[in-house]
Amino acid sequence: MDARAVLELAPDSRVANSATRLAGSSGWRGTGRDDTALWGLCAGSGASPYQVCVDLGDRASKCSCPSRKFPCKHALALQLRHVREALPVAAPPEWVAEWRSRRQRRVAAAPDDSPEAVARRAKAKEKTALARRDAVRAGVAGLADWLADVVGAGIAGLPARDAEWWRSIGARMVDAQAKGLASAVEEVRHVVAAGGPTWAHDTADRLGGLHLLTRLADSPELADVVRGRIGFSVTEEEVRAGEGWSDHWAPLLKLESDDGLVRTVRQWAWGRAHGWVVAVRHAGGGARPVAPLEHGVQVRGVLHPYPGAPPHRVAVGGELLERPPGPVPVPGTWREALAGLEEPLRADPWQRLHPLGCASVRPTRDTAWLVDDEGRGVPVRADLALDQALAVTGGGAFDAWGLWNGRELRLGAVARPGGVPEVVG
Repeated sequence: MDARAVLELAPDSRVANSATRLAGSSGWRGTGRDDTALWGLCAGSGASPYQVCVDLGDRASKCSCPSRKFPCKHALALQLRHVREALPVAAPPEWVAEWRSRRQRRVAAAPDDSPEAVARRAKAKEKTALARRDAVRAGVAGLADWLADVVGAGIAGLPARDAEWWRSIGARMVDAQAKGLASAVEEVRHVVAAGGPTWAHDTADRLGGLHLLTRLADSPELADVVRGRIGFSVTEEEVRAGEGWSDHWAPLLKLESDDGLVRTVRQWAWGRAHGWVVAVRHAGGGARPVAPLEHGVQVRGVLHPYPGAPPHRVAVGGELLERPPGPVPVPGTWREALAGLEEPLRADPWQRLHPLGCASVRPTRDTAWLVDDEGRGVPVRADLALDQALAVTGGGAFDAWGLWNGRELRLGAVARPGGVPEVVG
């Protein structure tokens, strides 16, 4: 389980924020783990430290703190510390052994696989799912009303809105069990706060995306995509237990981000039979995540797709590193490359980054554009990757791959025409 998955267990955003800060605290001692549990002592407001333990199987936890929220910030922080740097293997203290023993006794006494019990559990599960569906629908309706108010007042007034105004709508989405919508609202807030010459355009674009999401919340055609955008998560364990794609994968593009709570690395890999996929790794507590695949090295192995639209997010199964990647096919013109984005955009209109490539491009004199053989160009981001690409290719024509955000291309790999890609940046 990675940091993002740990924080998704939080009952609300305040607990998630507190856990992230607490994970890096020096108030921990006696931390340890074995094959089934994590444990540790965390300094609190009293004389005695809190006893914290987490079951690695079902992520159940026990903490001696007085919090009424479950899991509490201490249980989440302990898991984040383990994600950042594995806790030392040790023999569990007595209080951990006692807690596990009590849980095992309850499990041993509780199993009831009679048809009646199975039916009751299925009914309870259905009731829970229906309750969440209703809560999410209420949250979506509330978001639609909020968007109408924002549009009615005009986005020019958004920079003057205080933190509590933004927090209230985000908290409402969390309460509606729609964390994805809460994150989308937070993204809008960051765009507004960042300012810049295009803030109004970018804000309108994101508000439009949220409006579209509220309109398509019950769309059967986009069910998997919409559920993911709203915040219905699928665990990595569930994904790995499902379908697997065996292929030769060439990880060519990579992007790191930091939202203040979690650092994320996303890595796009080209599968010779499956096309583009994206693997994601998170890390909390200030740690830097490691890319899921060896970047720039051809990998033979199995990747497991999450529900959704291409390029599918994938969980990494077993892999075997091989020779450097061979040539990767690339569209012959920017017109062909951009036309290829129509299907992915129809399948997921909220996707903002797309792997894009073109054969035999040349930089303009000011290196602001990459121009194809038809004389058409796309803007390219001026950064270290572009400098490296020019150094590698000597200013001549080259095949290019990068991440397209609708405005500019962020280069990630280049090759001499028809040659083997080399990652840059």
